[in-house]
Amino acid sequence: MPDLSDKSPMPFGKYKGKAMQDVPAHYLHWLWTNGKEQEDPPGPVAKYIRSNFAVLKKKLPDAIWDHIQ
Repeated sequence: MPDLSDKSPMPFGKYKGKAMQDVPAHYLHWLWTNGKEQEDPPGPVAKYIRSNFAVLKKKLPDAIWDHIQ
């Protein structure tokens, strides 16, 4: 599966089909802290979260985004 962009549809879950940019930061954080950061190799959602860390941190500044430098 190719990398996800802001306009790509969320591939699974509660927000399946919504543009990635419209998936709430709190949901992406929940995915991240419940195993997406541990995928090996990282799946497209984990890659999207990692590549958008700066934006997500601004949207959800009090969240802990462990394992992202």
